[in-house]
Amino acid sequence: MANGPDYPFARLEYGEAMEVAPGIHWLRMPLPFALNHINLWLLEDGDGWTVIDTGYNSDETRAHWQAYFTDLLGGKNINRVIVTHFHPDHVSLAGWFAEDWDAPIWMTYSEWMQAQLNRHGGPTADIETRLKFYTENGMNEAGVQGYRDTRPDFARIILPLPSTFVRMMDGDVIDINGDQWVVITGAGHSPEHAALWCADRNLLISGDQILPRISTNISLQCNEPDGDPLGLYLDSLHKFADVADDALVLPSHDRPFYGIHDRIQALRDHHDERLEAAFEFCATPATAIDMIPAIFNREMDQHQLGFAIGEALAHANNLVVKGRLSKEYCDDGLIRYRQA
Repeated sequence: MANGPDYPFARLEYGEAMEVAPGIHWLRMPLPFALNHINLWLLEDGDGWTVIDTGYNSDETRAHWQAYFTDLLGGKNINRVIVTHFHPDHVSLAGWFAEDWDAPIWMTYSEWMQAQLNRHGGPTADIETRLKFYTENGMNEAGVQGYRDTRPDFARIILPLPSTFVRMMDGDVIDINGDQWVVITGAGHSPEHAALWCADRNLLISGDQILPRISTNISLQCNEPDGDPLGLYLDSLHKFADVADDALVLPSHDRPFYGIHDRIQALRDHHDERLEAAFEFCATPATAIDMIPAIFNREMDQHQLGFAIGEALAHANNLVVKGRLSKEYCDDGLIRYRQA
């Protein structure tokens, strides 16, 4: 993919739908961020439909869904909602589907639990816990205030979820309309992200694990400050080795594409370059905030700054795990990394 991914379809407008394979419909919904859209998937399923991911909890997204209910569903029921992971653009309307359509929610256990924690103010949703973590890693007061002003309130965005769900596990096979979809779980972007691979249809619903143009956000979280999410993510890419090279990949952002294995190699190369840039920068002790210009070549708005510091920390911690950097808790209250 020296010239980028092979896109067989033009971009959809918000609220449009396209049948990308028989019985497989691509929907495109708006997001209120710099990453301004999400792809959702509606699959014919016997006497009804399976929804894969729900979109962001907004009036605009609900209005688009209502139009799909009228124009696309053909009077059939929604049988279930499969959620790839707990992030609000994927899960936040799942409770709405469960209530209005009596549709069970299918998720991996870790993603289900994280969604519940975020709804109830768990550590990754509690803004003060997160900002203390960012401050220790070099965020200044202006950055703190900007992040506070732009960070969504997960307890408000994610609608109440029902008390039961259907658990998906790695390697499970899900029958959707007679097609056999294999669950491929991966970590790093989220705890137990689920992608779906159908060999007979040569289709991969990749969620956020493999995107065609941008790299998946891999951030160190405040509840696991010595974790290695980047290592987990790179290891998880091996699990897609058996996906056919000519498979059509249906990602959560950008457009469906061909060229999965070239894209996986490009992602590995991308992170190798960022790791080397972070290592070289830490010849002088540096905080995660200090590292951001070394590993990102663009300006960040206040919302994106949180993703950027998380990515910088993920790369720094991976280098610590490899023994290339050391992590120091300094007298001024800041955490700095230096070459080991």
